[in-house]
Amino acid sequence: MLLYLSRKLAGALAVLLLLSALIFFAGRGLVPGNLATVLAGPKASPETIKAIERDLGLDQPIYQQYLDWLSGVLRGDLGTSPFSGQPNLDVIAQQVPVSLELSLMGLFFAVLIGIPIGVIAANRAGSGTDWGIRLPLLIVFAFPAFVSGSAALYLATHYLTNLYSPSYIPFSDSAMANLQTMLLPALAVGIPTAPLVSQMTRSSMIEVLSQPYIATARTNGIAEWRITYLYALRAALPPVLTLIGFIFGLLVGGLFIVEQIFSLPGLGRGVLSSISNRDFSQVTAQAIVMAGAFILGNLLVDLALPFVDRRILRK
Repeated sequence: MLLYLSRKLAGALAVLLLLSALIFFAGRGLVPGNLATVLAGPKASPETIKAIERDLGLDQPIYQQYLDWLSGVLRGDLGTSPFSGQPNLDVIAQQVPVSLELSLMGLFFAVLIGIPIGVIAANRAGSGTDWGIRLPLLIVFAFPAFVSGSAALYLATHYLTNLYSPSYIPFSDSAMANLQTMLLPALAVGIPTAPLVSQMTRSSMIEVLSQPYIATARTNGIAEWRITYLYALRAALPPVLTLIGFIFGLLVGGLFIVEQIFSLPGLGRGVLSSISNRDFSQVTAQAIVMAGAFILGNLLVDLALPFVDRRILRK
């Protein structure tokens, strides 16, 4: 078990280090030309520009700039925006809880809808019931995110005014008011995501239900619900959990459209704002947090899988 954990942690750290380099150098390309010139303005003197370059460390070789930045990240310092003067960590600390809450709520609805439908569809694979319960979700999945988000917002503002509040209120201030703000956006995320969970659950369940030990359990007279939910579903969970971890990592920083539509001050909307302002420092910090969330989501699933299937430790 310890070897398995060490291997997964080492792999996650190596991937994060590689991504940090890619993110840093890509962030430098966000602002074309000399950043100091952009900050100083077109009429600034060469002395002013050189002073800004010196203050920001832009007079150093690019590899040295990366090492200095990485050293700061390891100390918990994500830098300061040269445009707003705000520490990037303070800005991200306000954005991450919003995106994290929306991601967890959206994933909760996706799992709540997707796994039961996947199990039922697997038990009736190829039948009219199978297609009848999966087809509506596949149609929803086919629509772009802005369509489902806009539809949810239209329903909220025209028919569900008592259940929806357009102003974001943190959970710590009021749990009920926060729920009024987040419920419909979470449904706009969860319902289109449910088909992915449903399809993976169905495929994994069909494979497990075809195994000889399931047929043996049936011939021994074990109740069908026990076979389905205690034996087959547990054996089918590893690929489903892997998918859920992957989806979670994508959602934390990938809710650009939903956060924009519902005016939620999350990480996705913050990235759009940083790109619009050409704030390379802030968008670099936001991107490293998004990458970290993606890796963390998959790492947590990898660490949880041995508790579901002990055979994973022998691989």
